[in-house]
Amino acid sequence: MKKCPFCKEGFLEKKTIKETYTYKGHTIEVDQPGEFCNSCEEGILNAADMKATEKQIRDFQSQIDGLLTSSEIQKIRRKLKLTQKQAAELVGGNTNIFSRYERGEATPMRPISHLLRLLNNHPEQLQELTKS
Repeated sequence: MKKCPFCKEGFLEKKTIKETYTYKGHTIEVDQPGEFCNSCEEGILNAADMKATEKQIRDFQSQIDGLLTSSEIQKIRRKLKLTQKQAAELVGGNTNIFSRYERGEATPMRPISHLLRLLNNHPEQLQELTKS
């Protein structure tokens, strides 16, 4: 076990704790993995630990901001029968951006959320946007 770099008394243990995250006055509780001190309860998060909660937190922020969540984006793209590449071309992004939206690694800008919502409610309009 590693000695705690914060209190210098306890030891770091790899475990998952309930962590409360607040955004614009709203809260969510997430299961946060990391190394936490058995004495002072401070923690150290590595990249994998942060990635474990990234999607959940980003989706939470999107909901609060009135944007689409990662699963909503994927559902709409599939409903429209678009590949990620086609969807990225439609909204003006690069090929990888739609994959990042759907994995919860990136948040779409408001106009992209609005466009996808409109197409979800009026899929017949897709033809108008994809005319050459």
